[in-house]
This record gives sequence, structure tokens and C-alpha cells, in this order.
Amino acid sequence: MKNKIKLIGLVSQLLAVTLCGCGGASENNITICASELPHAKILNEVVKDILIEDGYNLTVTILDWTIQNDAVANGEYDANYFQHVPYLNTYEGSTKLVPACKVHYEKLCLYSSDKDTNKKLDDGETIEIVNDPSNIERALNLLASYNVLKINESNYDVTKNFVNFDTSNPNSCVTFLNGYTKCSLTCVKESNLCASLSDYNFGIIPGNSALTGLGSNVSSRIVLSEKASDELISEKANIIAVKENNKQSEKTKELVKVFSDARVANYIKSTFGDSVLYHYEDLIS
Repeated sequence: MKNKIKLIGLVSQLLAVTLCGCGGASENNITICASELPHAKILNEVVKDILIEDGYNLTVTILDWTIQNDAVANGEYDANYFQHVPYLNTYEGSTKLVPACKVHYEKLCLYSSDKDTNKKLDDGETIEIVNDPSNIERALNLLASYNVLKINESNYDVTKNFVNFDTSNPNSCVTFLNGYTKCSLTCVKESNLCASLSDYNFGIIPGNSALTGLGSNVSSRIVLSEKASDELISEKANIIAVKENNKQSEKTKELVKVFSDARVANYIKSTFGDSVLYHYEDLIS
């Protein structure tokens, strides 16, 4: 009987140690869902090693961007990395998510298709742009900055500082300037932009979609690059997002600290060149 009691006690002690060990492992494991490029690549190839130095393990899951906010809100991941603040502000889930830090800015660029051998925008070219309202104005401003077109005043809402854009007839919202009067715009769903680029002469494609869908020669296909102001870079920088009640957690603080590391900045610059700009802002201090 005494031996049986001792055995039960020993099993209880082992179970307690095991549970403590699991708890410690969980506390030191950070889980993030992210888009494949450049987000997951940055996490796996530079952030993960820096976290190990601080005693944390990083698990990265590539997830469709349309479900990442729900995944964090439901507690499946500690954070996500795919969006900018204006997009986060459109999230309508019952659990509030907040930005922890800003990390990088993806330039919007005009890319040439295989059917264009000049890699120069000329009159009569067809241009696809994304049908996402948060990127439509950026696309129009990119072309306007190179005097390709101007946004019609009737389509600009001064009170909201926003362009009222008809995605079914985008050409009715702009006036193409001399030298480009025969050019035309077509709105395409972002997930189809890269696949449909061959149907057009050029495409204005958000950075993460271009990096994922255009292959390793993506930089060589850039014809025009966004002239982004400091204000725009800050506004549209991609962020680490967490649940509001985790904003001051040790894991969140660790992530914010790691992304400030110069090795992250150097990696982004050396890996992605001008298409991805490092832009760090601490949003929890």
C-alpha cells in the first residue's frame, strides 16, 4: 500500500513538472500568421534568429490575408503581419485589434507585362489596377505624379479627402493628359492581378502581390515607382497587429523591440531593394 502511495506521488510530481514545462514553453513561443511575401520571409529569415537570442521561439504560419484578423481575434495566433492601419480600421470583429508597431512600406509600382518589350508607358497602352478602394487612389496618384493623367475634380470628395471611383468604368473618373490620351484603365481583383497581367500592357500591383506573383525578376519589370511622401509611408506602413488586451504583453513588447533592430532594416533593404522600405514606429510605448 505504501509503495502504491509513493508511486502515485511520483506520478503526480512528474505530471506537475511536465505541466510547468509546457507552460514555460508556451510563454516563450510567439505565433504569427502572415502573408508569404515579404512578411513571412522577413519573419523566418531575420526576426526568428533575433528572437532566439532573447529566449523566444517563433512559429510563422502563412495564411490568406482575408482571415488573418479573425485568426488573431479568435486567439489562434499572438499577432499577424500583412496589413496597414487604414485596413485594420475596417475590421468589424467583436474583438478589437490594435497595431503594435509599423515595420515596412511596400511601394506601389507600374509593372510591364510580357507583351510590352519597351518597358516604357506610351500612348494607347492598357493598364490594370486593383479594385481595392484603399489602393485605387494610390494607383491614380502614381500615374498623376508622372503626368499620365489627372483625377477629375467631380470625382474628388474634398470633405472626405477621397476619390469617388467607379470600378466598373474607371476611365470616366480621370482625364488622360497629352501623350497618353488613348490609354485605358481596367479594375481587377487583387488576387487576379498577376495572373491577368499578360492581358494588359502594364499593371499597377501592390507590393506583396507583385513579390508573390511575378517571380524573382519582379524588380526588372518596374517601369514607374510610387513617389511616396513621408506622410504616406507612415500611414500605409505594414504593421504587427495584436488583440487590444495583449497590447502590453511581454510577447508584444518583445516583437516591438525586435523589429527595431538594425538587422531587420538591413535585411529588408538588401533583400527587396526599393520595392520594400523599412519604416519602424513603436505604437505601444
